[in-house]
Amino acid sequence: MNQPVDILYHVAAVRDAGRVAARPGALALQGGRVVAAGHPSDPRLSRLRARQTVELPQRLLLPALVNAHTHLALTSLGPRPFTSKFTEWLGQVIREAPRDRQAIIDSVGRGIDLSVRAGVGYLGDIAGADELAFGARLLAEPMPGVSYLECFGHETPRAIQTMEEAARKLQGEWVASGRDEVHWGITPHAPYSAGMRLYDAAARFSQISGCRLTTHLAETVEELQFVRDGVGPCADLLHDLGKWDVSIKPTGLHPVDWVAPLLKNAHWLLAHCNYVEDSHIALLAKSRASVVYCPLASEYFGHVAHRYRDMLEAGVNVCLGTDSILCQPPENTQPLGIWPQMRRLFRRDGTDADTLLTMATVNGMRGLELARIDATFGSGSRSWLASVRIDPNDVTDPLTQALENDYPLEPVPNEET
Repeated sequence: MNQPVDILYHVAAVRDAGRVAARPGALALQGGRVVAAGHPSDPRLSRLRARQTVELPQRLLLPALVNAHTHLALTSLGPRPFTSKFTEWLGQVIREAPRDRQAIIDSVGRGIDLSVRAGVGYLGDIAGADELAFGARLLAEPMPGVSYLECFGHETPRAIQTMEEAARKLQGEWVASGRDEVHWGITPHAPYSAGMRLYDAAARFSQISGCRLTTHLAETVEELQFVRDGVGPCADLLHDLGKWDVSIKPTGLHPVDWVAPLLKNAHWLLAHCNYVEDSHIALLAKSRASVVYCPLASEYFGHVAHRYRDMLEAGVNVCLGTDSILCQPPENTQPLGIWPQMRRLFRRDGTDADTLLTMATVNGMRGLELARIDATFGSGSRSWLASVRIDPNDVTDPLTQALENDYPLEPVPNEET
C-alpha cells in the first residue's frame, strides 16, 4: 500500500463474531473504517505504514457492542429498587418520567454518554410516547442505531390516527436531519397497552415507509393474564390511568399467538419474551422476528429463567439489551452497558463466550436491521471499537479471560493506561 493508513493498533488480542480471532492482534483503520484485522504477521497488516501506531499490549480489542433495547429518556431517574407489583412500578415510572423537552434531551444525552463509556456502539432506543422524546433522540449527540416512537391505544380510530400523524411528521424530520447513522421505527408498547388494530396499523406503516418495528411481548405473567382473560393488574392499571377501552375483550390466547399473524410479513424486534412455551419458540423460529433478552432487568423483576438458549438452538435470532437504567443493580458501574449482561450470562449459565459475543454484536445488528458487518472487523466495516484489559501472559482464551475478570469494557483508548 503506497498511502499510509490512519491508525494501526497493536493489541494483546483481537476478536469479533466473524472470522477474526488473533493473539497477539492488530487492526488498521483508514477513513474511519477497518482496513484489516488479525495477527500482526498477516501480510495485510505487516506491510502497512501508519500515520499513528497505538500500542495496547494488555487489551483485548472487540467491536463496540449493540444494546438492542433501552429507554434513554428514563436515564435521569437512575437505578431504583423493585419492591412492588410490575403494574404499580410501571404506574410510578409513568408519573415520574421527564416531560419537558430539555429534560428529555438531557436524559437522552446522559444515556448516550453512559452507553459510549460502556463500549456500546449501537442502540435500539424506545423513544417515549410523544414526539419530544423522539426529537430528543435525533437532536442529542447522535449514536448509531434505531429510535422507536412508542405508541399506545386500543381499538379507537383516534389512537391509530395519532400514531400515523406522528409517524409521518417524524419521518419527515428524520429525512430532513440527514442523519443516516440514526434510523427510526415504531413500537406499539405492549399487548395490554396497544390493541391489535394499532399493531396492524404500525405494521402497514412499516411496509409503506420502511421504518423498523419493535414491541414488548410476553414480558410478565400479568400481560399473559390480560391477553388471555382481559382482566388482572394490567386491566386495573388501564382503569387507573383512564385508558380503559370498551373494545378490550378476552382472547384466550398467549401474547405470542395473539401477535403471530403480524410476524409473517414484517421483521419485528420482540423485547423480552420471558414467558414462552415450546410452541412459541417454534413459531418465532419460523417467523422473521428477533428477540431481545435483557438479563439483569429480567432478574430485577424476578422473572423465570429465560429460554434464550432454547431459542438460539431453534434458530431464533436472540440479541441483548439493558432495558432502562431503573432495572440495573445500583452497584453496576456500567448500567447501560452490554458487557455486564454478557458477563452475567457467562458466570450464571456458563454460556459460551463466542455465543455471547455473537448475541452482543451481529445478532443485535440483525435485530435492528442494520449492517451486520459493522459489528465485526470485516474489511470496510465502521470503526466503532471497544477494549477490555486482559493478561497477555495468561494462556486462557482472551475472550473467556475477559469475561472471567472484573475489568470493564471501555472505548478504545489512544494509549495504554
